Amino acid sequence: MLRLTLTELNLDGTPSVALVGELNVNTAPDLRRRLMKHLDRNHPKLLLDLTELSFMDTSGLATLIEAHLKAEKNGGMLALFGLAARIAEVFAVTRVTELLHVFDSEQEALAALRETAE
Repeated sequence: MLRLTLTELNLDGTPSVALVGELNVNTAPDLRRRLMKHLDRNHPKLLLDLTELSFMDTSGLATLIEAHLKAEKNGGMLALFGLAARIAEVFAVTRVTELLHVFDSEQEALAALRETAE
């Protein structure tokens, strides 16, 4: 079983979390705790790097949706980028791409976060 490694970065004042490994029923709770810590702030803007995410099940998808909804409720934004083909397929089949903010590159995601109202 692959684990999920979460690496927190600060990109020019924007918090970022890079996910490496598998996001599944066993690893989603750790990600949820990490995301909620960031999104409980007054201006929750968060960048998620999924470039090295190799697998995601429905519990991982639910975690991302919950984080997205919390960010928007608090006037912020959750921006994702770097979807591998199999992760992008899960997003497309479940139509989550119509809900989540998914970008092709880190630069596009950062630009969108910066444009989000303070």
